[in-house]
Amino acid sequence: MNKISLLNQFYIASASETISPLDQFEIRDLLSLAASIFNLHVALTNIGFYLTVGALIVLTFNVLATNYHRVISNR
Repeated sequence: MNKISLLNQFYIASASETISPLDQFEIRDLLSLAASIFNLHVALTNIGFYLTVGALIVLTFNVLATNYHRVISNR
């Protein structure tokens, strides 16, 4: 096979798999807990995971920047 026919096969295959640009914003369950008590469904989604990771990073930088438990005293 030559290079042009391989490229044509790639373009035909990718054109048949039309993917919506909105698929990147789909909310997916990462961890799910379904309880039969009170018909409760609790889930950690990808958005909640990203928000938790971001909050932990900001909290870590805040603790490191304020340094309440100083190693060297200020006199």
